[in-house]
Amino acid sequence: MDSKFLAETTLEKISDENWIGSLSKNWNIGDVPNGGYLLAVVLRSMQQQVGSKGLISVSAHFLRPGNTDSQVEVKSKMLKDGRRISTYEASLLQDGKESLKVVADFGDLSSSSKNSKLIHIDPPFLPPPEDCKTRSSATQGIELPIQKRVEVRVAEMKKKTERAELFGWVKFCDSTPPDPLALVFFSDAFPPSIFTQIAKLGWVPTVELSVQIRRVPADGWVLGHFYTDDLQNGSMIETGRLWDSRGFLVAQSRQLALAGT
Repeated sequence: MDSKFLAETTLEKISDENWIGSLSKNWNIGDVPNGGYLLAVVLRSMQQQVGSKGLISVSAHFLRPGNTDSQVEVKSKMLKDGRRISTYEASLLQDGKESLKVVADFGDLSSSSKNSKLIHIDPPFLPPPEDCKTRSSATQGIELPIQKRVEVRVAEMKKKTERAELFGWVKFCDSTPPDPLALVFFSDAFPPSIFTQIAKLGWVPTVELSVQIRRVPADGWVLGHFYTDDLQNGSMIETGRLWDSRGFLVAQSRQLALAGT
């Protein structure tokens, strides 16, 4: 199966530390590439540099909006090559300016101590994807070309809460199986949870996004729960969790984003 996510996040390698290429408009929110997509482009290049180790944590700072009109370049370098965890730093550049700064840790997600006690966070109970609403341009107040690539279903919960909270499902439109890079993208693919309280904010640009990968996900729909617990001074802080089709927690995220009030 041809994966649009793989094809449109892969750049041409020109050296051990440099990649160049173009961004696809199919991952845009309005006229701007989705932040999770930009981060996946950088991580795809970093993964080539790392080799067999898998992504376990990433922190990204969005310095400027990306665009699909000019070529991008990724520069990556190793900060530490540890026995269990290796750390790399990378930048995404466009038009001679740095747009995205990334620090990521890579290791073995399958390794764990047999004597350790697991603390498991159960997924919330949601209606099945077919009973949930498809993400809507009309609801968000902005065009969503990204819907060509990723399908997001938002659940209407019977029990209402006072906080800005969103539940739903996500998968790629071409049924590409999820992997750790997909989980990073999915962490920024849902409508911002603040929309449940303040509708039609349009584009809510990410300033900083951190994602921790907890397990390699199983195939199928990924369940998401996101909530905003702080909105002030024109910015919001959102916490997110993702579970795979087996009910395992596979990723957690935290992001700072701009939102008009």
